[in-house]
Amino acid sequence: MSGFETRLLAAVLLCGLLLPGAVPALAGALERTEPGHQAPPQPGSSLPIAPPIVQYPLPPQWMTIRSKEDWRKAGKFEKELSRDCAALRFTEITPLRFRAYFKGEVLGVAFGHGLNLNDPDRKADRKKIYLFRNGDSTACTVQSMDNQDPRVNPAGDQATTPAAGGFQKY
Repeated sequence: MSGFETRLLAAVLLCGLLLPGAVPALAGALERTEPGHQAPPQPGSSLPIAPPIVQYPLPPQWMTIRSKEDWRKAGKFEKELSRDCAALRFTEITPLRFRAYFKGEVLGVAFGHGLNLNDPDRKADRKKIYLFRNGDSTACTVQSMDNQDPRVNPAGDQATTPAAGGFQKY
């Protein structure tokens, strides 16, 4: 017999001697309490008070854009900003706090004037809305579209500015 076979035989014998003694020790460990240790509560008696359930709410989320078109047609693809988004230099402060819904796809929204936008290099245009797809990964893509709000972009839509009488009272 070689040295390896001798050691293998010794290991098998040792396991064979120790294993039968370990099985009864494990059998007792599986039972948490002995039978009859705690009796079930009597009918009509008050049950012990459970700790209160504390729910931590998600931050409020707003649907800002809802469209039936494809998200690829929503705006202009920003290649440089997509690279910055993947490197965490152009991201949403709170992912999906503002949402855009395009034909089954939910995208995160940030505004160029700074709302929900982390832009330390100041690459954002104040008059744009930025849509983030996979904004929390390295596969992040950024689309930009014009903001039609006349408070941000007066040239965006002349028909709805207050001077043109576009606002109506309801």
